[in-house]
Amino acid sequence: MKKNIILHLSIGVLLLFNACKKDDSSPLETPIKGTISLNSSYTTSAIIGKLSSVTGVDSVIISRARFVIKDLKFKSATEDSLNFKTAAFILDLNLNGTEQNIAIAEAPYGSYKRIEFDVHRIEAKTITGRTDTAQFADFLKDEKYSVIISGTVRLNGKDSAFTYRSKIDAKQKIDINPPLTISKDTANVNTTLRISSANWFRNKSGVFVDPNDKNNEGIIDENIKISIKLKR
Repeated sequence: MKKNIILHLSIGVLLLFNACKKDDSSPLETPIKGTISLNSSYTTSAIIGKLSSVTGVDSVIISRARFVIKDLKFKSATEDSLNFKTAAFILDLNLNGTEQNIAIAEAPYGSYKRIEFDVHRIEAKTITGRTDTAQFADFLKDEKYSVIISGTVRLNGKDSAFTYRSKIDAKQKIDINPPLTISKDTANVNTTLRISSANWFRNKSGVFVDPNDKNNEGIIDENIKISIKLKR
């Protein structure tokens, strides 16, 4: 039986640090900041998909996936916010699995219990004056998009290119347990968004759906929303 490969995004957080106790330094000491480095890491997985005589789709292979992300922040145990990367940016997934750095930012000593960010459409006026506006061009076309996925779909034995554009607006909240603690003993920490593949272009029965068919937009968009919910 032929094995079919489909890529599906789900994001989870791999905290690359050793848990530490909160710094007990004297309150008379001058507070010192550490740093948080946020990276992303992509892995793929192959699964056996279900064929359908109705859709005729027997595989979907992703060659590129991009997301508009903004308002990325870490929430402390006291609900204070560390505005890690507020400006909108494009996360262009590195599909070969090489870890890529998103940003490094200063972080006051303390415990951070949650990471939050938005996958969101943007307006041209919000990036006016920036030197990197060219990367947003595809996302500002027509109705404006937050996710663009390109690849190849095999339909009735024939390969066809596709570019799926999503208009979803989704706020992500990831609880960090145990909390990420920055102190004089652990002043610089790394965190990684681990991105794996599975089940984007399939319906609830596990049958592949055609990303070129607009009738499938509701199914695919809902799958994207569900997959972006972070699972540890």
